[in-house]
Amino acid sequence: MTTMLQSRHATRGKLVSRLQAEFGACRRERDYFLETARALTSVRDHKAVLRIILDKAKTMVRCEAWSLFLIDPLTKELIFEMVGGPKAHRLKGMRIPAGRGIVGWVAKHKKPALVIDTSKDPRFLDTIDRVSTFKTRSILCLPIINRKRPIAVLEMLNKLDKPFDSEDLDLLSRLVEQASIALERANLYKQASSLGITDELTKLYNSRYLEQVLDREVRRCRRYGSIMALIFLDLDSFKSINDLHGHERGSQVLAEVAGILLSAVRSVDTAARYGGDEFVIILPETPISTAHIVAERIRQAIAAYPFLEQEEIDLQVTASIGVAALPEHAKTKQDLVEVADKALYRAKTAGRNRVLIAEPA
Repeated sequence: MTTMLQSRHATRGKLVSRLQAEFGACRRERDYFLETARALTSVRDHKAVLRIILDKAKTMVRCEAWSLFLIDPLTKELIFEMVGGPKAHRLKGMRIPAGRGIVGWVAKHKKPALVIDTSKDPRFLDTIDRVSTFKTRSILCLPIINRKRPIAVLEMLNKLDKPFDSEDLDLLSRLVEQASIALERANLYKQASSLGITDELTKLYNSRYLEQVLDREVRRCRRYGSIMALIFLDLDSFKSINDLHGHERGSQVLAEVAGILLSAVRSVDTAARYGGDEFVIILPETPISTAHIVAERIRQAIAAYPFLEQEEIDLQVTASIGVAALPEHAKTKQDLVEVADKALYRAKTAGRNRVLIAEPA
């Protein structure tokens, strides 16, 4: 009888100890997420958010190596932004083609991946291991979503002590959810900071700010006898895109066009959404010959770009472009916009998907 009571007490004691340990682990986990939330509250920069998330992930799930990739909005390539582990410096800035490897699969499908044995997963890309001389055995990889679109991917490699499991996936999933909330907060802060001068959809300057810049640049040209150029761009048959694929996807096309424009211009240039599917770029101190080259480069980039690729549509879009310069083609702001618009219209009537220079004043 005594032996049975002792056994029951021992069993009860073990159960109590286990429950206390589990309770302690849950409390530590709760405190950890509260600490992370507090750390993210005052952050206003996207990269700072991602840096905090990566630091927390390394503490929660101890691994041999880890990476945080940014997704190029134009090419969808994955860029090694933050890297840790053996020979990590060799990977900084490297790019993985869109859809390639496990990290590319995660970005494309917006789903996490837990790979216990990379040798048995056909998605695994060993190119990076060859560059870093690192041996990847297992992977836990999660997308970081902002506004329903993946902007980054968190990747953990070779967990220490034991394999990755569903608990690790759950912990990091909750962590990247916090990242999504913080990124949205950073977006709202940025919008508030630029309220009134940017277009909400494309993030380019809006027509109101464009008018201000045009006034300033025309005054500068008159005062110092300098030059400027203006590119006026309109997408071809954009209405049919909305009709066929819907307005939401049409809006996505406009946002992707904006990304192309930003990648093609200098920091001193001003790219703006003029209205609808029309865009204007102001190029200070730029002769018409150079502006024509820039416009042609943009036209070719738009024609070659696989729009809506994330939606698995791969839509082809073209643009007609008019180019004008001051004082070569106009003397006033209104005239400059008008002659560039007329050149654009001539490009449309000549068959679309081309660049034409304004006729001399």
